Amino acid sequence: MWLINCSTYSLETHNVDVPDAKAYCILSHTWGDDEVTFAEMKTSLETAVTRKGFEKIRGICDIALGLGCLYAWVDTCCINKESSAELTESINSMFYWYQKAERCIAYLSDLAPAPGSYHPTKEELGRCRWFTQGWTLQELIAPSFVVFYDQSWSPRGTKYDLCNVIHAITGIDQDVLKQIDDLEDIPVARKMAWAAGRESTRIEDLAYCLLGIFEISMPLIYGERDKAFIRLQEMIAQKTNDMSLFAWRDIYKDGDGTQRQYSGLFAKHPSCFRECATIERIYDPVLPSPSWIITNAGLELNTGLGWSDDILAHQLYLHCTYARLGSDAIADPPILSIWLRKTSSGYIRYKPDEIWLQARSTTRYGYSTMVRIATSLSLWYNMAATRFYHPQSHLLNSAMSFRWDFFPEAEKEIRCERSYYPQHLWDQQQRCFLTSSNEGFIGVVEVQLSSVQGMSSAWIATCWVLCGLGLTGNAWGQIGPGLQPWVMVTRELDGGRLEGLDGHKRRDLLDPFTLSTLGHKLRERFDVEPPISGDCKLRYRDMGFIKISASILSVSDQIHRGRTVDVTIHKPVCDLGELE
Repeated sequence: MWLINCSTYSLETHNVDVPDAKAYCILSHTWGDDEVTFAEMKTSLETAVTRKGFEKIRGICDIALGLGCLYAWVDTCCINKESSAELTESINSMFYWYQKAERCIAYLSDLAPAPGSYHPTKEELGRCRWFTQGWTLQELIAPSFVVFYDQSWSPRGTKYDLCNVIHAITGIDQDVLKQIDDLEDIPVARKMAWAAGRESTRIEDLAYCLLGIFEISMPLIYGERDKAFIRLQEMIAQKTNDMSLFAWRDIYKDGDGTQRQYSGLFAKHPSCFRECATIERIYDPVLPSPSWIITNAGLELNTGLGWSDDILAHQLYLHCTYARLGSDAIADPPILSIWLRKTSSGYIRYKPDEIWLQARSTTRYGYSTMVRIATSLSLWYNMAATRFYHPQSHLLNSAMSFRWDFFPEAEKEIRCERSYYPQHLWDQQQRCFLTSSNEGFIGVVEVQLSSVQGMSSAWIATCWVLCGLGLTGNAWGQIGPGLQPWVMVTRELDGGRLEGLDGHKRRDLLDPFTLSTLGHKLRERFDVEPPISGDCKLRYRDMGFIKISASILSVSDQIHRGRTVDVTIHKPVCDLGELE
């Protein structure tokens, strides 16, 4: 790193990691309009001393010499910003450099001098611009010893002396300011909340100024704007399993003033964490520790989602709550959760302006499953969700639901187990396939019938209900060609062939790639008139057969968003002749 020789004001390179590293003081300040640059300090000291910003360099050098330190570091002139490599290294190392400093001098250029250099009040300190800047956050937290100076370079107190006042202004935990608590033990959302009210000249710096606090190193890409903060959250998610990272509320509105209905899993700005200053994590010994991976399609994790029939949304529990204090500890703390909605490509966040609170004793986790959640929301994702969950979405064929009818007393005779393929398109809670109004959609329900427990003889029979969409006709009053639903039922014949599906076998229905090929063939076959009903007969033990039929219900009979397939399992017939 470059250090200023406090006696000569010349720049020298030093390695702060060697055993005999030079002690240095470091300056924390807010930038003005006439700062000294690296080039001026390096090659034209005569020009540098004429800058208004040189007074801060002179001030910290005088203080350093008075403390017996021969060197000082000032960010305006000790980083060669013309070198992208050096700039990246410096920003990624800055938190560490502030930690290593002998003393940090926090110069408050807008704090008026006072007789006797008494400690400033909360109101006096709170008006200082230093407490609103992004970069000064890490400069407050990283050093073990910080001394505040007013505009006349008079000391006004240390970080330790002013701990109560600084906590009241910034919300930073006092034990963090005193360096009692390790930063790694602080929930992610709480650390984000410290930056919620801060600002920077460049929007990317709102992410880059937090690198040290989260112990993250990443390349700098000026020009990526708010994507830098998304990228920071991705890096944090790769380092920790702290789900408070998702406990933010969206404060932004669209251009027309309306609140966004959908978003990705990551926040767009630190201010979204403004209400997270007291968040703490909850540990449940029964639940497995959350873990996930970041993919090019979003964040994938195994968890048990809750469900709300009222708003047609899944509930992702975040394993965190708001901090409890002293004797007011809550025996049944509220667990924070956010809403998700499923699309054909995964989940997206729903109602991002809301954080749901629910007593821990009333949480109802679903079965553990792998979910994929978009980390940021593309226009395509937003359109897909809006189309599917629109109040009149059945006009757009955005879903394919199933209704099941059984003959009376069926539960005494048969057990019916159903599996749905492709699994990523099936929404278990809403009992429907997400078709995305795409003519390429095809879905399969594997229906396995068997003897109920206790029956004298074992019996198993399987069939498959296929459904899809085809471009044909003038469906549902739409102008021009529409998407016509179709349905068919098939069974396995001798040799493993599927009835009505020449050249295909059972395994072709269960793999999304071979199923896609089959769907293309069926759309060509149904180009003129797709089937709206179908049936098949299965052997029923040794006594006869059982019939399974499926049909597309009319629009007026729909029971769910999208079109509905009615599947009926008829009463067994004790006659094998018709089956043969």
